Amino acid sequence: MLKNFRIIREIARIIEEAAYRVVEDLEAGWIEQEHNFTDRMLGRIEQAIDGYTIKGIVWKAKTFTDRGPNAQETRYGADFLGIVSIRLPNFSLDKGFLAQAKLLNPSGRMRSSEYQRLQQQCRNMLNITPDSFVFLYSPTGIRIIPASSVISCNTNINLYDDLYSRSISKFYENHFACFIGDIRLRAPNIKETLENIAENYRVRNVLALYAIYGELL
Repeated sequence: MLKNFRIIREIARIIEEAAYRVVEDLEAGWIEQEHNFTDRMLGRIEQAIDGYTIKGIVWKAKTFTDRGPNAQETRYGADFLGIVSIRLPNFSLDKGFLAQAKLLNPSGRMRSSEYQRLQQQCRNMLNITPDSFVFLYSPTGIRIIPASSVISCNTNINLYDDLYSRSISKFYENHFACFIGDIRLRAPNIKETLENIAENYRVRNVLALYAIYGELL
């Protein structure tokens, strides 16, 4: 996005606040599995962002979650696809990233078989795009690490302590500022169905964010 710290930081803050309401649900014991956390998080972000307006830019948000009878985990290459589509008078961009979710306490270490499975999930994402990440969920918050870091380590590590990570607000700041995102992962227009996008990239969930200057609506 063209340089505008106020817009980027404000939207990233809203996303973080929405996500952390789900962290509170996890801490209260209302969430037990990764896909439940992801579903709630993306839904909360959609509610918080959709219709928000700042400095003439209207934000829209749409989500898709596959809960159909054939929604087995083996179908998917990632837990969710994050897309952003920006339309400003002198700037247009579509891009995205892939994410695998992992529910893990910061003090815990994964079993060897569990870590190897996560590594394979990361390889599956990286076969599609280098902009692939692991979203770590815990009662203390959300941390995000590159999938490339996960596949580069042995099983004797603590994902929180031994790898560089970002908060969800910093991650989305970097995403909107164009440091993160693959232009091959895109929604060509707002009318394209998210179901088709999910099928193309074999993902369980899609979160599509649109930033459109008011006069271009």
